[in-house]
Amino acid sequence: MRKSLIVLLLWLGMLAGCNGEPSYRGLSFITYNYTPWDLDRIRITDSEGNFAATGSIGAGGGEGSVTCCYKLKGTDFKVRWRGVDGEEAIKHLDDGTLDEVVFNKETPVHFPASAIPPGDGPLYLELHIYPDEHMEMALSRKLLGQVRIPIVDTTRWLYLQHRDVLQDYRDSSEVRRVLAKVAKTAWIKYRIEDKEDMRQYMYLYFTVASNFDADPEIAAVLARPGRQPGDFAQAVESMPEEKIARLKATGTAPGDKNG
Repeated sequence: MRKSLIVLLLWLGMLAGCNGEPSYRGLSFITYNYTPWDLDRIRITDSEGNFAATGSIGAGGGEGSVTCCYKLKGTDFKVRWRGVDGEEAIKHLDDGTLDEVVFNKETPVHFPASAIPPGDGPLYLELHIYPDEHMEMALSRKLLGQVRIPIVDTTRWLYLQHRDVLQDYRDSSEVRRVLAKVAKTAWIKYRIEDKEDMRQYMYLYFTVASNFDADPEIAAVLARPGRQPGDFAQAVESMPEEKIARLKATGTAPGDKNG
């Protein structure tokens, strides 16, 4: 019976070591990057030197870029990551100073022992890098649908629905990088995560006024205690056209690239 249990745990991908620490095997690794930075290297390492690594994760991106196959042990890890402001990188591609705008960081991450999700598919280790640069890990059998802050989805929606007001942007990649900067503020100040809330937040920022949240009525909605996902979107969608026009006339120019 004991032998069968050990075989089952190995098949599931997790077996506690002799000191009781969890050990995960056969991992596929994916990073979700909710920061404004383009990342070209992410490497997570346990206390024994085992690692998982990936790279080339654009600002706000991550879903779909997977590497395998790894094993990791324990509950405390170090993440070494390297990145750059993509728009700054473009400016310095040919002047020999690109290395000066690239950063290297190391972040500790605690991941309590976690049950293996049921199922027969690949076991994904997710690393979520939030706008404030704290990190969270999770295990999943799903590759799609695990994004927690919909930056890429919102960029696609904005570029499709409001491309006519984005003429000052070179392409959708520049829009995404700026939108990721705006999303950093939206998440840190207001915890905007819901898809519809994010869309309406970016609609106001990019098409109406970059400082729309200085409006007392909008500020009150964003600061409302107990605000639920979707509440902000509903408030924006119900605003009369006169209110939108007034915001546009009195606010700062929409789409400020400094985020």
